[in-house]
Amino acid sequence: MLILAADTSTDSLSVSIIDEEKVRTRYDLRGILRHSSLLMPTIKRALKKIGADISEIDLFSVGLGPGSFTGLRVGVTAIRALAIATDRPIIGVPTLDVIAHNGAAYLKKKKQPVKRVKVCPILDAKKKQVYSCIYSYNGDKIKRESGYLLEPVDALIKRLRGEVLFLGDGIPIYKEQLLRKKSLKADFLDAKKWFPKAAVIAKTALAEYRKGKRDDPYDLVPMYLYARDCNVRKR
Repeated sequence: MLILAADTSTDSLSVSIIDEEKVRTRYDLRGILRHSSLLMPTIKRALKKIGADISEIDLFSVGLGPGSFTGLRVGVTAIRALAIATDRPIIGVPTLDVIAHNGAAYLKKKKQPVKRVKVCPILDAKKKQVYSCIYSYNGDKIKRESGYLLEPVDALIKRLRGEVLFLGDGIPIYKEQLLRKKSLKADFLDAKKWFPKAAVIAKTALAEYRKGKRDDPYDLVPMYLYARDCNVRKR
């Protein structure tokens, strides 16, 4: 079984193909905003690398955001179109969940025992706001503990206490502010770990597929958050 995944929610582009045992190929391109011109060529490049045709993909998956409105429209629309054209299932995965796995992987690799730690992706949403979500990690698995948020960083800080591992492109903007909060013991991952990886999307989608999940390719839309209520827009 081959699973193709893509994420275009940030200024990086990530494409990966996995099977049920390993990652077959991955492309993580940083610091670009030309998703509309690079996504399909990157997918073709990934398929060529493993000697496969798009018709051989068994499951499509895509990062749903939140993130760049334009980037999300490009990625979700393209992967939906591929799923419809090949009559294959599709599963969308929230991008903040994917980024949080980077934090969990980092903590898991630490040599010292891992205490219960919060993992908190923060993405710059402009206008002094962040996209965020709060997760807990106990040395075994990661668990989402909040809704998907769009709010000023001050409001996010009020939700947090103790040890928190932050990651995401909001760090350069808000790091000093987070460090000043005395009730927080803030730690930060380096920039290489800030962005979603399509390989994680593919693995997450495969796990959900095995549980029986399927999304409707005609109804699947990006996860947009709106400042007026900070809720995920209903699909």
